[in-house]
Amino acid sequence: MGSIRPTISVVIVALNEEARIRDCLESVKWADEIIVFDSLSQDRTVEICREYTSKVWQMEYQGGGPMRNLAIEKATGQWIFTIDADERVPPELRDEILRTLANPSAAAYYLPRKSYFLGRWIKHGGWWPDYVLRLFRKDAGRYNANLAHAQVITRERAGRLSNTLLHYPFESLHEYVAKINSRTSLMAREKNGTASVLKSFVWATAKFFRTYVFRLGFLDGGEGLVLAILASHYAFLKYAKTWEANRRKP
Repeated sequence: MGSIRPTISVVIVALNEEARIRDCLESVKWADEIIVFDSLSQDRTVEICREYTSKVWQMEYQGGGPMRNLAIEKATGQWIFTIDADERVPPELRDEILRTLANPSAAAYYLPRKSYFLGRWIKHGGWWPDYVLRLFRKDAGRYNANLAHAQVITRERAGRLSNTLLHYPFESLHEYVAKINSRTSLMAREKNGTASVLKSFVWATAKFFRTYVFRLGFLDGGEGLVLAILASHYAFLKYAKTWEANRRKP
């Protein structure tokens, strides 16, 4: 007699994602339940989500980790699968998830994630394989409280799946730069320790060489160069904004 597959709840946190949320929802409609926490979107995000699930909550944004934890508490599934609006689960990954959870060997699973940027799949510069922990037993994991770069924390054994989660993070350079600005501001708010203009420059320079040279970002052509420059810009802003915030403290 075969194993009975445990139930799966998909968790999504969204804000003004009407252009991308439908494709995301279509890719996970096989799950037993979809939970959406919307951060007071001003577009049709909520309307589209309610075509796929009645379990939609709206509240002011509390940070990526805290918002996802609130959504997880609402979930009734035995397993949680978290996904962002700019990600897609292809059929091969869906089948692997269902097959794996019919007889799980771990309490959590990392997935390789492949990102699409400026018309091509990025394969170097630290972008691939970008393993993310997104599938876990409900009683085995929760997100940390980080406002930016929230991650699942678990004390249980974690395995790895082989099929790829598809990621379409930025539709334009304008969107990428805006996200860098927003995320580095959040990181500066929660970052402790010292920072300086010199440290900002050193980290930015190191980040460029690490991304473009040591992680072979140059093999991704012009797109790889753009990403390395933006990664350097990200590192500079993260420390420069921390330096700025420290100067304002009494």
